Amino acid sequence: MDPVERKTEPKLFSVDIEGSAEIDDDDEPTSEELVEMLRQALHEANTGQTRPAREVMRELREMLAADANTRQDH
Repeated sequence: MDPVERKTEPKLFSVDIEGSAEIDDDDEPTSEELVEMLRQALHEANTGQTRPAREVMRELREMLAADANTRQDH
């Protein structure tokens, strides 16, 4: 990285989620629902109620494969 670049202020981008018409899916969780899901996940992690990493990774691979198949069909 050029020394001049390191001294410049970082560029911040603002995203107006509230005003965005593109993000108006009814099946997407609300901010309040996301916060509650995060609270629940933190509680489960703190109390040791977690799943094995292999199981989670397998599930993520299946989800990605299903998503890739859906995209190819369109």
